[in-house]
Amino acid sequence: MAMSVSGWAAGGYVALVGTLAALGGLTQNGRFYLGAIALTLPTGLLALAAVYLARGLLTGIGGLFTETRLPDGDDPAWLTTAGIVVNTLLFTAAAVATVLLVEHFVRRRRLSRGA
Repeated sequence: MAMSVSGWAAGGYVALVGTLAALGGLTQNGRFYLGAIALTLPTGLLALAAVYLARGLLTGIGGLFTETRLPDGDDPAWLTTAGIVVNTLLFTAAAVATVLLVEHFVRRRRLSRGA
């Protein structure tokens, strides 16, 4: 089955957002996260809130089993890695949700024009 141009564009958009989120975590550069948030508005705001919730859960639950701070004050590798993975998943999910919202509104507009 051939994929339409809009399908390829949607896939590229989701990949771009996921890449930006991953780069934000890997480089610890907030500009990449800002790009992911901006590209996924309004769902990116929900993803941003979920990032902070996930960080608290990771720290709280992980803190039951191991240290959440190294002696020099840095985060341990497990927390950094988990944070990057969770943030990337959340922003990628926000991009998918944005695509679904746009498809819904386009379909709704076509139906209202045809009626």
